[in-house]
Amino acid sequence: MLTRRTFVIVLGGLSLAGLSGCGGEEQSSIACSPEPIGDGDECAVCGMFIANYPGPKAQACLRDGRLLKFCSTSDMFVWLLQPDSVPQLSQAFVHDVGRTEWNAPSDDAYIAADTAIYVTEQPLMGAMGPTLAAFGSHADAEAFMAEHGGRQLAFEEVDVATINELVRSHVQRGM
Repeated sequence: MLTRRTFVIVLGGLSLAGLSGCGGEEQSSIACSPEPIGDGDECAVCGMFIANYPGPKAQACLRDGRLLKFCSTSDMFVWLLQPDSVPQLSQAFVHDVGRTEWNAPSDDAYIAADTAIYVTEQPLMGAMGPTLAAFGSHADAEAFMAEHGGRQLAFEEVDVATINELVRSHVQRGM
């Protein structure tokens, strides 16, 4: 006969077993890398088609194996700055502008987003307007700034205020 105490112990054990299974899934990450941008790829934030627009693009590998593509580094940060995004993230990638052309970024020029140096407050436009230029080296970022101006930021320094300032500067320029 199943007593009340036995029922509670069994139910508690099943609950703990279920939770431990979930915890293991959250911690495991599926290896992934950036994929080429195709004509039909849409930005995970704004929904626009990504191909054939200037400026560095970005991609995010999620822990569940999905790959999100973004039309700009700014849209990637818009997604990353959402509270529920970071726990889903396995790795993010951005185009290294020091290794590729601004107007037609190459699919073989992706670098890890968290190691990139970002230049904000620069005049070049991305797919949706102002964006952050991403670089794999400080020397490339400095050379870009000598020509275009701007200010360097590390990955962890990019915040909501940075993205808002990009939008504000775009509106002030009348674009």
